[in-house]
Amino acid sequence: MMIHFLNSAYYCKALNSCSDGWESMYQPTGFAKTIYTQRYAIHTEETFEEACERVANHIAIAENGSKDKWAGRFKEVMVHNRFIPGGRIWYGAGRMKGQLLNCFVIPTEDSREGWGKTVSDMLIISGTGGGVGINFSPLRPRGTPIRGTGGEATGAVSLMEVINETGEVIKAGGGRRTALMQCLRYDHADIIEFLHKKFNKVELSKETLQSTLQDTFPNLPRDEVNAIVESYGAGFEEVIKSLIKYQLDQRLKNANVSVLVDDGFFDLVRDNEDIVFEWGGKETSRIPAKDVWDLIVQNSWESGEPGILNIGLANEMNNIWYHKPLISTNPCGEIWLEEYGCCDLGAINLVEHIDPSTGDMDWDMLADTVTVGVRFLDDVLDVNVYPLAEIEKNCHTVRRIGLGIMGLGHALIKLGVRYDNADGRKKVEQIFNFMKKRAYESSTYLAAEKGSFPAFDADKFLESGFCQTLTKGIRAKIKEYGIRNCAILTIAPTGTTSIMAATSSGIEPVFSPGYKRRYYASKEGSNDRVIEEEIVIDPLFQELYEDGYDLGAFVSAHEIDVEDHLRMQSIVQKHIDNAVSKTINLPHDYPVEKYGQLLQKYGPKLKGTTVYRSGSRGNEPLVPLSVEEAISHLQNKDVLIGAAQSDCPSGICEISEPKIEIEQ
Repeated sequence: MMIHFLNSAYYCKALNSCSDGWESMYQPTGFAKTIYTQRYAIHTEETFEEACERVANHIAIAENGSKDKWAGRFKEVMVHNRFIPGGRIWYGAGRMKGQLLNCFVIPTEDSREGWGKTVSDMLIISGTGGGVGINFSPLRPRGTPIRGTGGEATGAVSLMEVINETGEVIKAGGGRRTALMQCLRYDHADIIEFLHKKFNKVELSKETLQSTLQDTFPNLPRDEVNAIVESYGAGFEEVIKSLIKYQLDQRLKNANVSVLVDDGFFDLVRDNEDIVFEWGGKETSRIPAKDVWDLIVQNSWESGEPGILNIGLANEMNNIWYHKPLISTNPCGEIWLEEYGCCDLGAINLVEHIDPSTGDMDWDMLADTVTVGVRFLDDVLDVNVYPLAEIEKNCHTVRRIGLGIMGLGHALIKLGVRYDNADGRKKVEQIFNFMKKRAYESSTYLAAEKGSFPAFDADKFLESGFCQTLTKGIRAKIKEYGIRNCAILTIAPTGTTSIMAATSSGIEPVFSPGYKRRYYASKEGSNDRVIEEEIVIDPLFQELYEDGYDLGAFVSAHEIDVEDHLRMQSIVQKHIDNAVSKTINLPHDYPVEKYGQLLQKYGPKLKGTTVYRSGSRGNEPLVPLSVEEAISHLQNKDVLIGAAQSDCPSGICEISEPKIEIEQ
């Protein structure tokens, strides 16, 4: 299937019918416009074009004598929906003390002063809207003697709880919840406590049900507890288990949690050997690696967490291995960072780079957008207002950027290839290999113009695992000209920005032809809130349906085999120097044993792995529609159009509140 209907921007290029190219500017409508207006506009009257100009002018301040030239180029790629900066850039550019970076990684130090510094750093960053990633592995395990006081350490997990509660305080004070990534190495002695802290196992019998309910819900009247036990008996135990587990899970509820692994861990699991825990160079205890692995697999299958972060592979491929090690990712996992590292994000909309005359990618246009995107994100580093001096120093020293993509799911449908077969994977390999080559060339040209990043050492840089994947020609250019950025490419989720662009998220397949969205709304005449529903249809699905195309090729996330999700992520990862954030969707009844086998197969190849099993978190805000259901709603005209997805593309977020008013 080849689809050649595209918007006017493509026809302008193909037919040379536009005098200046501005007639085809993108205009968000419906849900896309609502997201733009509520999240990113300076004020409700600011048009999308005005926002593009505001952002372009602000970022181009870094260009000194050629500000006007580059402001024009930046605006051009944005108004035509080709390049979409990260959400923080849209929101912060042009504002006083505008913070343009999404997330940061801060260190932990094994001391009281270190704890205080970690909490302080987190508070300051949160105040600017930034997310935080933290690796707690440097902290001594629970029970370790403290020489100075004669006491014992409370362990890594206790600081996690402090950070979690700090996030809760920030939220309670009227701010948005701070995005957090809390991670711990598999060979830290607190790993079992860490895994049990958020993923408590609830064992109940009818005899203990009453006391457990009373302990877990102390404000529930005893007669009501008795009534529940008597009315429902043992048959209600599974429901009660879920409620209690949810209550217990709130102990680290403000964070994503992940286990840091390496090849050594996978070897220990495969060979059925022990993990040896050490502190101060001495063995403290040991545990079968398979026990830890089974707990990781079971917990992630049950609830989507913990994620698996391959810190070994990340540092093996680290371009600045000689300067600083990578210690953690940002909360969504798309960028591995050194201490005080930052996420500087923007995405290329692949859908807007298809040539209608050929039904293939417009490679010249894509090359141009990559070049402009690299320069744009590099400039962001120079105009940003940093939350901490340590972050500013590090980010200027390594100049890490994160140029990614959005719209892959939609683009593959328009190119006539399926996400889940060999043809689709071949096309994706071609796209990302091309982008890698162009991005590194662009950064070398920037280095020739502006200088390499200060920590650059040509010989050592070229020894990195990732640089070994570059062509001889690019390696020669790096040797001759240097390179502006220590790392360039990433794959972020692009949640709300892809909604604004009316396309699919990151490298995810299309979520579904449509979905039923549930949200909290105020009940008329009272302060009570009720859950209401609305039907949202994917805009590309609507186009295909109205133009009479075969809808059988519209493959969505829940129809794709689990291994095909992992295959796609592994293909993309080969060409990405940072990391890839992707959700691996599991059917509700997917066998946990098979899931564990796939993790063992693909985990060593991926810098990070995140899964979500349908229905594993109970009440979900998004219910996917089948093709038939979506068509029925389109025929009945009871739908909202203009959202390629929700701002919760994986479907695992909380039910949203309050209701977003949608422009009809």
